[in-house]
Amino acid sequence: IQHGNYVTVYKNLSKVYVKKGDNVTTKQEIGQVFTNPSNKETILNFSIFKESATQNPADWIYKM
Repeated sequence: IQHGNYVTVYKNLSKVYVKKGDNVTTKQEIGQVFTNPSNKETILNFSIFKESATQNPADWIYKM
């Protein structure tokens, strides 16, 4: 998802609810994370880039 000079990448989705060109709003569901049926493990791979530079996602995740 493009955010000005930033891009967020979400991997391991079993369903995607948005498409290229859609406007995505804060807290909007963009997809469903895949759950491995054999071990019930669910993992989301999340990356952030500023232009081509990798960012640390921990610096961006809202801490509850």
